Amino acid sequence: MNFSFNNWFLAISIVASSISLLVAFSFVKRLYLSTASAKRLALPIYATAVGCAIWANHFLVTLGFHTDAKFTSPALAVAGLLPSMVIGFRLMSVASMPHAKIRDFLFLGFVSSLFDLTLFYYSGSALHGAESIQFSPILTVVATIISGTTTAIIGMLMYWVRSYTGKHPTFVKLILAIGISLGVFAIHIIFESAITYKTDLASIIYARQSNALMAVSIGLGMICLFLLTLVFTLFFETHGRQLFEFSLLNPNKNEAISSHSLLDSLTKLPNRLAFQQHLESASKRSDRAGNTFALAYIDLDHFKPINDQYGHHVGDIVLTKVAERLNAAMRSCDFVARIGGDEFVAIIEEIKSNDDISPILERVLDSMKEPFFVNDILIEISCSIGIAIYPKDGNMEKLIVSADAAMYKAKEGGKNQYKFYDADIELASDQMFEMQRDLQDAIANNEFNLEYLAKVDCKTQTPVGAEALIRWHHPTKGNIPPKVFLPVAERFGLTNQINDWVVEECCRTIFHAKEFGIDLNLSININSQQFRNTNLVEDITKLLDFYEVEARNLTVEINETIAVKNQAQFKLLLSKFKAVGIRVALDDFGLYPISLSYLQNLNVNELKLDRVFVGEIGQNVNSRALADAVIQLAHALKLNVVAVGVESKAQHNTLLELGCDHMQGFLFSKPVPMEKLFNLYTQMQFNFESTGKLVS
Repeated sequence: MNFSFNNWFLAISIVASSISLLVAFSFVKRLYLSTASAKRLALPIYATAVGCAIWANHFLVTLGFHTDAKFTSPALAVAGLLPSMVIGFRLMSVASMPHAKIRDFLFLGFVSSLFDLTLFYYSGSALHGAESIQFSPILTVVATIISGTTTAIIGMLMYWVRSYTGKHPTFVKLILAIGISLGVFAIHIIFESAITYKTDLASIIYARQSNALMAVSIGLGMICLFLLTLVFTLFFETHGRQLFEFSLLNPNKNEAISSHSLLDSLTKLPNRLAFQQHLESASKRSDRAGNTFALAYIDLDHFKPINDQYGHHVGDIVLTKVAERLNAAMRSCDFVARIGGDEFVAIIEEIKSNDDISPILERVLDSMKEPFFVNDILIEISCSIGIAIYPKDGNMEKLIVSADAAMYKAKEGGKNQYKFYDADIELASDQMFEMQRDLQDAIANNEFNLEYLAKVDCKTQTPVGAEALIRWHHPTKGNIPPKVFLPVAERFGLTNQINDWVVEECCRTIFHAKEFGIDLNLSININSQQFRNTNLVEDITKLLDFYEVEARNLTVEINETIAVKNQAQFKLLLSKFKAVGIRVALDDFGLYPISLSYLQNLNVNELKLDRVFVGEIGQNVNSRALADAVIQLAHALKLNVVAVGVESKAQHNTLLELGCDHMQGFLFSKPVPMEKLFNLYTQMQFNFESTGKLVS
């Protein structure tokens, strides 16, 4: 080892590396949260930035160790970008995986150690010439192993910190960034100990001056590169792929793209982005002039059945006509936008009191009452409107929330009306948003748990599976029922996070059941928000693979009402589940009228007979007849039938006579935690093997 280190170079490298790592943490988080298509586009860009940073930081530290050397081959220095890019790509790929395994980090370490060695060779050759490098075999092997191990640990830290939600995330990330920077510096010390160079002393003075300038330039360049990449990220998240549609040859096209990004493609009304910009401008005008304006949140009533009954093409025409009527009902100075689905907003300025707003809202309600004629189809809808006043009902952000809360109050009051935000709504809204905050804390602090309702074979009364039921024990409010918190979670878009946790917890339970010799089959419920997730099957499959659980061990239960109202989407989802081997059950069967032709083409594995049929099956002749018809029909279609809510021996005996396959209910067990489920499984199996029947 023949080098003398420059402390200024160390300071520059640590600062530049730490700043770059803080931005890299952001890159990893954005990749982790991105959709598959967005990730494919962003990953190479982020990996390039990280690779360049690795290369720049490497040369910063190397120049610090070799202050007396000068570049003999700039081409070899540039060639060092290739191994740096490979390391950057592997690091970003693994750290942003949804569920990385130990082998992924080990492979990351293996690849990076080889390319790290290559990078040191290139940098040494660029500074001293390839002929002057001498490697110590033993020390080189040790340095390579330590380098790979360190990089694997860095990958694990980046994987962990991407979803860190503690009290001081910025401080934690800063400490990690500095720690990783020092770790990288330690790798350089180890590698430099393994390499010996022959130095040309004639050029020492020149080399020191040029290397100092180069070190500063590289450090600043690395920071600028990361900042530019971050700016790109922010623009991409705002404008998406349109960011790449700029044309130097056709300036008119650029103006069209900019204009297009502010318009809703269907109704040609301003979109959510344009609305946010106009709302900000309106609030500034209001602040300067000291006056007020109103925000009206408009949601169509009974719109979803139009899509379900007549198709989305009819629904789209209705939305277009709704936009035309809204524009006609509003004044020329008002602003109307579509912010998604069947939701519209209007900014009403130049008002002095609620009396100025009411005539406008009445015109809107009246315009929606007029029937719509689409393809000779008569369609009747209405709308519910919530109004919030700026600045009385909140700042710009809260104003939207207040108007939304008032709109929900209008719907609860019977729809086809408008409501102004008031103290009662504010109280209910505050409670709702308190629940939202509590749910977010519950997700972050892992306050949920699962209980399992056993499913048994009707004939043998042996366990054949269980249904997973989510429970929430609030640290101060106690147990909160799912029927209370799940609607709130769905309203605020938190159900996907909760359901992802449920799926992962079920996979973990199935995995642990193997340790008890139990081949466990679990059922999970899919709600309407999950149902619309196009990546649902892929997300579940990733978790199954991560926990090494077979697809046959998982059954997804979809409410019959959701399935019937979204038949095209349901059939597509069924085909995806079938392709990967996941079973599908139709829950609450019999509560919704369906045609036999629909049932004939329904490619599910199981029907769950609703408790409405089971409750009086032993006493009511009609209940027995209906249950008998459903069971026979299901068996004719080769479907398994599960009776829900079995609580008495009489119900069990009747269902057994009718040929029902499986049962759930308090007759066999109440919902129990995982450990008790395993004990219950073992006990019920033992009872059957020893007595041939269930011991109550």
